[in-house]
Amino acid sequence: MERTLKRKKIPHRNKRKQRVLQILLSGILILLLLLAGLPYFQHVGAYRGAVDRYDFAALTQELAWIEKNAAWLKKLPFIAEGELWLKLNQGEYEAIEPELVHHEDDGHRFWLFQLYLLKDRPDEAEKVIAVLDNPALQKLAQGMLWGKGEEHEKAVNTLLSISEGDLNSEDRVLKNIALSRSYLALGKLEQAHKSWQMAAEISSTHPLVSETEYDLALFTGQWGKAKELSSQSSPVQATSYGEQVLVKKALLALVIGDREGYENTLKALEAKENGEACIQYLTGVKAYERGEFAQAAEYLDGAIQMGLPGFIKKDAAQAMAQAKERIEAEGALQAITGKR
Repeated sequence: MERTLKRKKIPHRNKRKQRVLQILLSGILILLLLLAGLPYFQHVGAYRGAVDRYDFAALTQELAWIEKNAAWLKKLPFIAEGELWLKLNQGEYEAIEPELVHHEDDGHRFWLFQLYLLKDRPDEAEKVIAVLDNPALQKLAQGMLWGKGEEHEKAVNTLLSISEGDLNSEDRVLKNIALSRSYLALGKLEQAHKSWQMAAEISSTHPLVSETEYDLALFTGQWGKAKELSSQSSPVQATSYGEQVLVKKALLALVIGDREGYENTLKALEAKENGEACIQYLTGVKAYERGEFAQAAEYLDGAIQMGLPGFIKKDAAQAMAQAKERIEAEGALQAITGKR
């Protein structure tokens, strides 16, 4: 009877051992999978961190790794969204416009609005504003559009009516930077600096924050600080604002007599969409500074005819008008004195 009982217990022990072995093997398999997947987790984490920091260079590197080693990760929504956001900020408008047009949520619509704004297509930007469902985003977009159109009082009033709590962190940066730039255009330097400071407290690494700090330094004649900020920034890396920053760098180089920096900046501008027109504008400014007003007017007029981006179009027209006034004044002086 005892032998019979013992025989019945042996199969039970075997089953227990098999169960333990299965659990052990499963644990080893899971551990192996975790170890194999560790690089993927690390790169996904680095990718997310780069988006949170607005670090375009790091995000570009992580996307290149994903493209090469784990293209299937691009099917994850937040990976795909990050790539789209990066392309918007790199100025790859033609590549992403068809995709943005097909989306019907406010997030993608606001990106489409930004694209139209950056491409100087205000009529299309206004149409996007009309279909935004979020009232805060509508006001933000409208304020940015007013600012782009140099209607700065309207921009300020609209932007100030938006509660910070109704916007996400990047939208709060955009709001305060738009405010800072409109205040700057209105000559309200204290308010411009305060708005910039609010944006910097949200994200000191956002490209618009560093660019606007550079604007403030240039506008207030802090050439030393502007030069320091200029050396720290790397607009050629590919932000959608690179063209604008490059023009400012060239102007700074002219002011401080940095001939090498000026020439290098012109070379970088050659690769930009409106680079040739910007170079003509800068050549006109340089000629004006040398007192060569006829050449200055010729270059500035050529730049305007080529189609300058909005951020220097008004300055170019004013500079050309001043150059023509100096030409007329010189002509009148020569008529009186008979000297050439």
